[in-house]
Amino acid sequence: MTLPTHLTSLSEYLAKQSWYDDLALSSDAQEWLLATESLTERLMSVTDGFAVHLVQQSYLPLHASERAVLQDDQYVVREVVLHDAGIPLVFARSVIPQSLCQGEFVGLGNQPLGKILFNDKRFVRQPFTLTRIDQGSVFAQAWSARADLFGRRSVFAYADLQLLVAEVFLPASPAYGASL
Repeated sequence: MTLPTHLTSLSEYLAKQSWYDDLALSSDAQEWLLATESLTERLMSVTDGFAVHLVQQSYLPLHASERAVLQDDQYVVREVVLHDAGIPLVFARSVIPQSLCQGEFVGLGNQPLGKILFNDKRFVRQPFTLTRIDQGSVFAQAWSARADLFGRRSVFAYADLQLLVAEVFLPASPAYGASL
């Protein structure tokens, strides 16, 4: 799979995006961005070669927009690309409490985070916020976008902890009407 060479700076661009409770979306985009079930399971059902590529997982400083929605805690940042046989579909950045990385999420590696989040009733998803990434932006151009890209993020509550999952649907994603 070919990935942009500067994914770290791309995630910084993503963190500077404004997030909204509502955005005008096409019906295809609405169907994918507002769906509350597991994105992992949904992508697995429409692809033949679904896989997770771990870009990085480490202690990184949180962006201001992430700190604004999370409680004070120690966090690990995990960035992945969800793909279909090497075709990038979704770029995801998750901000995970350190204690979960040493517990429920130990050894996650290239495994989908969604398999844990949606198969453990203790994780409760809060409402989405949405973003639109201009097709002329560095982020969109890195993925060869010919139109604006859309993303979503939500907090998952787990006991007294919170984790934040942000997902940007890349150009080949079915969110834009692409058939896989």
